[in-house]
Amino acid sequence: MNDLELCIGAAIKGGNSISNYKPLKERIKKDSYVGHHAIVSSADYKSQRAILSVLKQDRNALFMTEEHVKDKYFRDRLVRSDLDCLRDSRVYIIDELDGSSSFKIGHYEWSISVGLMENLEHKVGAVSAPHIRNGTLFYAARGDGAFIKENGKDKRLKILKRGLGDSYIIFGVDCFLKKYPLHNKFLHELADLCRTSNSNGSCALPLGLVAAGKADALIQPLQCPWDWAAGKLIVEEAGGEMIFYELEGKKVKILEKLEPKHYAPTKRAVGFIAAHKDLAEIIAEKLIK
Repeated sequence: MNDLELCIGAAIKGGNSISNYKPLKERIKKDSYVGHHAIVSSADYKSQRAILSVLKQDRNALFMTEEHVKDKYFRDRLVRSDLDCLRDSRVYIIDELDGSSSFKIGHYEWSISVGLMENLEHKVGAVSAPHIRNGTLFYAARGDGAFIKENGKDKRLKILKRGLGDSYIIFGVDCFLKKYPLHNKFLHELADLCRTSNSNGSCALPLGLVAAGKADALIQPLQCPWDWAAGKLIVEEAGGEMIFYELEGKKVKILEKLEPKHYAPTKRAVGFIAAHKDLAEIIAEKLIK
């Protein structure tokens, strides 16, 4: 398998492994950013085992993922605190279940995300949403464009260019938390300016929707790398842009480029705006003000 086939195969296998799975219970994660809103269940680990069973074919890669299964091969290749290794390594960045609360309650807004980064360059991304239209896949490889697969058919993606007043904007659910007062205020202001606003229980899924022109923008406060690593390439290969930023209290610092520290698996380091370039810049300017 080539890199794209490997990521697609892993994302699909992870999603299929839990598509009809009902975990008996879940536990609240120790997350200082979103508190009791973050949960994990046996579904996360079941999906991850399925994903790793495919990715093990790449014997030269490292891994970065939200949960850690008891697999020696996997443990020995985890990226932890030595982030400088990202500069000269192949790393699969995995979200085995993005939207755990949606999954738990039986809602369709969840996805499986597998991205490959090499020497800090995003090479491949695949996002599988098993419960969207009986299975939807977004995927991209660097320089080869972005695609959506629905009902067995593949279609090339091209992001739409609409103005703010005509736009459909998705806010990450963390925007509603008191932890992010800037985003609390901003979502109300922007909702008055755009055509329609909404939220989504997954992060990677709406990145695919933006790339597909099924939404115009996604706005997220601080996230972890597995939330956006695969979707980033899909948006960019569809002709869109992701503007990343750091938060210092209520101050927004736009990033010119991502550094290894922004991929830290132990913290939520960056927020972002994903949209067509013109719309992304308009939203970023308003967020800064």
